[in-house]
Amino acid sequence: MAEAELVPSVISPTIHSAGISACEKAGQWQRALSLLCDMGDSILEADVIIYSAGISACDRGGQWQRALSLLGEMREKRVEPNVVSYNAAISACGTGGEWQQASSLLFEIGESSLEPDVFSYSSGISACEKCGRWQQALSLFGNLWETKVEADVFTFSAGISACEKGAQWQHALSLLRDMGTAKMRFDVIIYGAGVSACEKGGQWYQALSLLREAGNANLDLDAIIYNAGISACEKCGQWQQAVSLLRELRSLKLQPDDISYNAGISACEKGREWQYALSLLIEMGEEAVDRNAISYNAGISACEKAGHWEKALTLLREMRNSQVDPDVICYNAGISACEKGNQWEVALSLLTEVVEAILEPDAISYSAGIGACHKGGQWQQAVLLLSKMWKAKLAVGVITCNAVISACERNKQWQWVLSLLVEMREAKLEPNVISFEYGIRACDKSWHAMRMPSLLSEVRKTV
Repeated sequence: MAEAELVPSVISPTIHSAGISACEKAGQWQRALSLLCDMGDSILEADVIIYSAGISACDRGGQWQRALSLLGEMREKRVEPNVVSYNAAISACGTGGEWQQASSLLFEIGESSLEPDVFSYSSGISACEKCGRWQQALSLFGNLWETKVEADVFTFSAGISACEKGAQWQHALSLLRDMGTAKMRFDVIIYGAGVSACEKGGQWYQALSLLREAGNANLDLDAIIYNAGISACEKCGQWQQAVSLLRELRSLKLQPDDISYNAGISACEKGREWQYALSLLIEMGEEAVDRNAISYNAGISACEKAGHWEKALTLLREMRNSQVDPDVICYNAGISACEKGNQWEVALSLLTEVVEAILEPDAISYSAGIGACHKGGQWQQAVLLLSKMWKAKLAVGVITCNAVISACERNKQWQWVLSLLVEMREAKLEPNVISFEYGIRACDKSWHAMRMPSLLSEVRKTV
C-alpha cells in the first residue's frame, strides 16, 4: 500500500499569509519575498493581505524600491491595493529617505476611491521629517486638517521633529499648542523635540519654558532634553543658565555626558568666564566623562579671550598627554592667546607644531601668527607668514595685510611697505586708508617724500 502523502501539494493562502507576516515581524524581508514568489508557482493567487504583508516586510528591511515594485505588481495582477498596502509602501519610502515618493503615494490614495487614514499622514510626515523637509511636512499637516482626519500623537511627534530639524521653533510651538488643545498626552520625546527646535532657533527662554513644563508634567526627564536646554543657553551666551541646568542634571541623579559638559564649557567661554570653563573641564575628568577636542577647544578659547596664554598652552599640552589630538581649531585658539599675550616666539612654535601634526594651517592660524609677530616687532617673520598665506591660496584680508605693513613701517622698511601695497592690488585686494597711512609714514621716516604725493592721491580715492 502506497504511503500517504503527509505534505499537501498546495499550501493554503492562510498559511502563506501567516508565514509572510511572521517573516515581516522578524525583519526577514528576503524570506517574505521568497514566500511571495513561491506562490507564483502554485495555483494560488496572492491576495491584498499577502501583498500588504510583503510590502510591510520590505519596509522593515529598508527596501523601498522592492516595496514599490510589489505595489506595481499588485496593479498588474489586478489586486486592488488597500490603505494598508499604501501605508506600508509610504512607510518604506520614508525609511529609505524618499520623501517625494512617499508624498506621491499619499496623493495617489486621495486620487483613488480610498481615503488616507491617520497612519497614511503620519508615515508621509515622518518621511518628510527624516529628510529635513519641514515645509512639506507642514503642508501634509494642512491636508490632514482639510480631510478632517484626526491627528494622533505620532503625527504630531513627526511634525514637531520636522520643525526641529528645520530650526522652525515657532511652528514647533504651534504644533505643541495644538496638541494641548486636543488634550493629548505629551511624552519626553515630544518635549525634547520642542526644546531642540528652540535651541536651534536661538530661543533659550522658550527652550527653558518647555523644559520646566516637561518637569511639571512629572515626566522622567533624561540627559538628552537637558542637553538641548544647555545648548540653547550656550548659543545665546546665557552661561549662568547653562551651568545651572548642568547642576540640575546632576541633582536629578542623571549622568551628564560629553555633550552636556561641552555645551556648558562653551557657554562659559562665550560669557568670558574662563575660571568656570576650566572648573567644568576638571569636573569632566573627575566624573570620568571623556574629554574630546571640543571640550579642550572651548577651554582654550576661554583662556584666550581672557588673555591667559599660559593656561591656554597648559591645556594644549594636557590634550596631548590625554591622547586627544588637537585639531587646527585648538591650535588657532592657542596661537591667538599667544598673540594677545605678546608671545610671538611661542605663536610661531605652535604654527610649526600644526605642520608637524600633519594639519593644514588655515587663514586664522596665519593671521593670529602675523598679529603676534606684528606686536613683537618681527617684520621679517610677518612678511614670511603672509607669503605662505599667498602661496597656500588662503583668503587674505585687508586687516592681515595692514598688520604686516604696520610691522614693516615700524621698522622703517619702506621698500617692503610699498611692495606689499602693490601685492595687495595684484591680489585684487583693495588697500584702505589705513594701508596708505602706513605707506606715507614709512616714506616720511625714510626721507622718501617723493612717494608721498602719489600715496596721498590714493588716500583721497579711498575716502
